[in-house]
Amino acid sequence: KTDAFVRSLLHIDAKDLKFTDEKDGSKKAVIDVLAMSFGDNGQIVDQLAKSYSIILKPEAYRKAIADGFVYQFAFPVKKPGAYQYRVAIRDMQGGKVGSASQFIEVPNLKKNRLSVSSIVLENLTQRSSALSDTALRRVKAGSLLGYNYVIYNTKLNSSKQAQVQTKIRVFRDGQLVLDGKQKPLTLRGQTDMRHLKARGGLEIGDKFMSGDYILQVIVTDELVNGKQKLATQFVQFEIVE
Repeated sequence: KTDAFVRSLLHIDAKDLKFTDEKDGSKKAVIDVLAMSFGDNGQIVDQLAKSYSIILKPEAYRKAIADGFVYQFAFPVKKPGAYQYRVAIRDMQGGKVGSASQFIEVPNLKKNRLSVSSIVLENLTQRSSALSDTALRRVKAGSLLGYNYVIYNTKLNSSKQAQVQTKIRVFRDGQLVLDGKQKPLTLRGQTDMRHLKARGGLEIGDKFMSGDYILQVIVTDELVNGKQKLATQFVQFEIVE
């Protein structure tokens, strides 16, 4: 019933927050969150400001200190286009400020052009959450990195079936280090041919050194001719020892 929105995931390192002791043994931190979106002209399009009190029991506190935690929020999108999102967090008790920014393009799905969602990452080797893995975008060498995304607005044949090919490429410092093979997307289990769920795995083997990488997903609609038969999406991730 509302307009479109972008779901944002923000990883916060709890070690950088000042926690105070509560009478029941819990730990408490207070943060202010300010999120803003800027259009391609540099003007503010929308903003969101909230304050939170974080109260954690001892076990939850230890886990937060070890792993951090993820704050997620839905940011309104009034119209499709290119945006820069900026988020700042202020520790009200400790005084520290942290920030992050990212460029994102919101497609106009009403034009029925082939589009690909942002990519959700997941460490399939270690027991973790997709929320945390997507926010951190960090994986250890020797792990299996899972990636998930949604394909929108594919054309359908006379049997109401899509014909989609997918492939991945991986870059490091602008250099292509992996050029995956194109393969058909399986339609088994799909419930909506116009919103196809896709996933895959990338084995972080010996040829991947520590550092920053970019994973590119390329989708081809075999039922479309011309430039509109291709759609792509990128996500940055880091490999650590």
